[in-house]
Amino acid sequence: MSLQSQTSLQVNQVSRITPRISLWLAALLSAAVILPLLGHKVLADWDEGIYAEVSREFLGRNWLVPHWGFYPWFEKPPLALWISAIFFQFFGVNEFWARCGSALASIGIIAVIHNVALRARGTVAAWASTAILLTTFGFFRVARMGELDALLTLGCLIGLAGLSKVREGDRRGWYWFWSGFAVAVMTKGAAAVTLPLSLLVLFAWNRWGRRQLGLAFWGGLVLFAAIVLPWHLYMLHAFGGEFLREYLGLHVITRATTQMEGHTTPWWYYGKVLLGYSSPWLLLFPFALWWQARRSQFREYLVFSLVVLVFFSAMATRSPKYIFPAYPALALLIGDWLAAQFGRRSRRFWWMAAVAGLAAFAAASAMTKPLRQSLTTTRSATGTVLHADREAQSLLLKALRSPQASGISGPILLWQEDTVAQLPSILFYVQRPLQQVYLAHYPDTLSEAHRYADPEPLRNFVGMTPSLILLEKPLAAEIPSGMQFTPVVVGKTLEAGLIELSPR
Repeated sequence: MSLQSQTSLQVNQVSRITPRISLWLAALLSAAVILPLLGHKVLADWDEGIYAEVSREFLGRNWLVPHWGFYPWFEKPPLALWISAIFFQFFGVNEFWARCGSALASIGIIAVIHNVALRARGTVAAWASTAILLTTFGFFRVARMGELDALLTLGCLIGLAGLSKVREGDRRGWYWFWSGFAVAVMTKGAAAVTLPLSLLVLFAWNRWGRRQLGLAFWGGLVLFAAIVLPWHLYMLHAFGGEFLREYLGLHVITRATTQMEGHTTPWWYYGKVLLGYSSPWLLLFPFALWWQARRSQFREYLVFSLVVLVFFSAMATRSPKYIFPAYPALALLIGDWLAAQFGRRSRRFWWMAAVAGLAAFAAASAMTKPLRQSLTTTRSATGTVLHADREAQSLLLKALRSPQASGISGPILLWQEDTVAQLPSILFYVQRPLQQVYLAHYPDTLSEAHRYADPEPLRNFVGMTPSLILLEKPLAAEIPSGMQFTPVVVGKTLEAGLIELSPR
């Protein structure tokens, strides 16, 4: 072999290896950022604690029917919950494995975005997109929580990659689209509608017709049905109208038309969310979007990001995490724009740009911290800030292990007069039925309160045999004279003990 041929072969090998190494480095970096201390915080109420408990209750049960609080639960499809349940089955039930599915899906998101940018624009665009995404607070926060949005987003990105293939003339991309859509639907149900909505916009913008469809489109649709329909048909057969009322009625129609669960927000709410969770990159959004709108290379991601923002702004119930699927697409669009504008600059320029970007990120982080805290703070009906901590779980676990509570049956009573107790996280740790109780008047502001809590008067659950109760310490003095309370474990703000009717 000639020297020229050997050199050409070496260059080709490097060109094949370098993108692979870049992709692995991006995945390892994202793992190093997202995974450490993943399980060191107590599970948050409500959603994270609920999803963890639903996953735990799959163990030893029918894996087709999700349960929460030992009753059938119809809010979401089970794909992400199955993944967490598998982790629990093999590695134990704890916070790390409750969040690991979301973390791994987020690492997958970064890998997808890095790979898309790498193939289209090169290393500079890939690493710019990766850096922007990892320093987007809205992405990082949800990536480290046991939520459903990361797997939903990964499915959507797979679908968008398929649409890119179709635009480039490869009809096999329809299999990617329908597979990604199926993953999204089986993760978070109707929230996946942003993907087909994006498809409709792209059909009009790209002026697609029958020529872009072909057998692959219908073959992909059959694959989608094979993945999505069996579970839905089983639940419909097993529970009928009850399943439809909650799965579609409450969590799709009502959530879209009514502000639920304390999410009272204006239509421009996500502007505030973007300011708090995507600064300083928010300043680059308009430039990147305008530049990308005149090009077709990443049109799918441009359309999808805008559809997500517009669609969820139009919904009556709004939450910061709902626009999580837009962050990876926006990071890709900005990273590509930066690479196009400055990609040919020297290495020194990019080192200086990296330092400037870190400085801007630090400054924006400090300035927007109060806004982020206000967006995620949970308050009681009286305005008290609620903090997720381990006191309630710790007290109840100690009480359950105490000799006084030996043989106690029935639900554990939770009494907090001005707010709903941390039911999901407590349930996950104590693994016993819970009952929210109150003494006199249950605040109207908590009437929604949740449907999970089913609050009842304390007197309905106090009898001649003791019940275990967790209550705020000042409430012990308000226990009626006809009831006897015996403290078992006392904490900083709460205490757990036994309550029963006083002997006559």
